Amino acid sequence: MQIELFCNCCDCRFVAPPEASANEVTDRMFERGPWYALGDGETFEDMIFASLTQEGYIACPECGDPVAVSEESLGELAMSMLTQM
Repeated sequence: MQIELFCNCCDCRFVAPPEASANEVTDRMFERGPWYALGDGETFEDMIFASLTQEGYIACPECGDPVAVSEESLGELAMSMLTQM
């Protein structure tokens, strides 16, 4: 299953498998754009989790609005974390 970062405001998006390595994700972002500021982690899923726990959201690189994370299990985890804050 793929994880997608998607901005409802400007349609900016980035997609990668959750198990993609941090190096693979960074390379894909540089090649295809856009560049998202993500937290540290060994996988794409870890990077997203780190960003959500540290900042509470992931900002769109185009417009700065918070982006949606589309994989169901990751989205549920993020929402449960946000409700506990």
